[in-house]
Amino acid sequence: MTMSERVASRARTEAAPAGKSAAARKDSGVARLCQWAVDNQARWSLVLLAIIHAYDYLVADSNSPFVHLQHKIPGDAQGRYYRGSQDVYYVLYWVVAFTLIRITVMDQLLEPLARWGGVRSSRKVTRFCEQGWLVVYYTTSISAGLYVMSTQPHWLNTRHFWIDYPEGHRQLTLLMKSYYLVQIGFWFQQIFVLMIEERRKDFVVMCTHHFVTCNLLGWSMYMNYTRIGNAILCCMDFSDIFLSGTKCMRYLKLEKTSVVSFAVFIMTWIYTRHYLYMKIMWSITFESAVYLKEDMWFPERGSFHTRSVLLGFSIMLGVLQLLIIYWFTLMMRIIYRIVFLSNLEDNRSDSEDDGGDDDDSGSKRALKEKKSE
Repeated sequence: MTMSERVASRARTEAAPAGKSAAARKDSGVARLCQWAVDNQARWSLVLLAIIHAYDYLVADSNSPFVHLQHKIPGDAQGRYYRGSQDVYYVLYWVVAFTLIRITVMDQLLEPLARWGGVRSSRKVTRFCEQGWLVVYYTTSISAGLYVMSTQPHWLNTRHFWIDYPEGHRQLTLLMKSYYLVQIGFWFQQIFVLMIEERRKDFVVMCTHHFVTCNLLGWSMYMNYTRIGNAILCCMDFSDIFLSGTKCMRYLKLEKTSVVSFAVFIMTWIYTRHYLYMKIMWSITFESAVYLKEDMWFPERGSFHTRSVLLGFSIMLGVLQLLIIYWFTLMMRIIYRIVFLSNLEDNRSDSEDDGGDDDDSGSKRALKEKKSE
């Protein structure tokens, strides 16, 4: 049974109807369409990508906005770009592409690795693959993000979040624009992933996080604050490598290694998601006033810098920081269990030892529940 089939099977088990009304909802056309999308992630995403590339080659003369960046600045010696309305197509392309890449990496690379590493429970194999994919993505993302930042004026210098705004900020290099739009595509695709993955205790918190993140990315792109967005993405991505990596090590029963990885995760989390993150928020609140006037609302020139705009961004960033603090309190509970109870477990997840060791354990539990009714 492939990863997508297991995810689909688990989704059906979790959504088992409770009464006639639930059964009616399950049989609705929308529910069947959603279930089909979950069951066939690799197929429909591959077909869509094939159609897009065929259109790009045969119709669009290799200049389709789905595949190629648009809004190039005419005559610019550096080949830079503005942001524009056609960037939406590029984002949509990457939503589909990440769906295919994710399920392919999980099926073809991570699942065999989990089996080779001795993971037998179907549920744990699925969770290993989900977390392993995040290790792959965040490692790639932080590497790309740091490289992009190293080519920009704001490398280790928050003053350049504001210097030369807006013109120097709205002229995006090929690397910066492609990096930023791909990140937006990834986070919108994560909303789809959140809907199909096993529900965790912090599902509402994760929904809030993804919604705020997508808004921050979209509005920062539109209002030409991509330098700040690049810095925040790097702060967020780094510690997540060790978080997901620690979980993978636990599934492989590498207990000592997972404790070391968790310790590194805690240190990087505090430094990047609290210290560096708060430095960026300080720059938005105070440093911006040193270099820019408070009223610079000139949309025709790409300038959107006003006190109200900064307040809106500060509120969204503040919400993210509150979520980070909430997760940090859960990590403190994990540290307590490690020190006093010798138990390393993710507080956010439901018990991961409840799953059976075979692929149809979920259906067996559902059958038992039905009989008990």
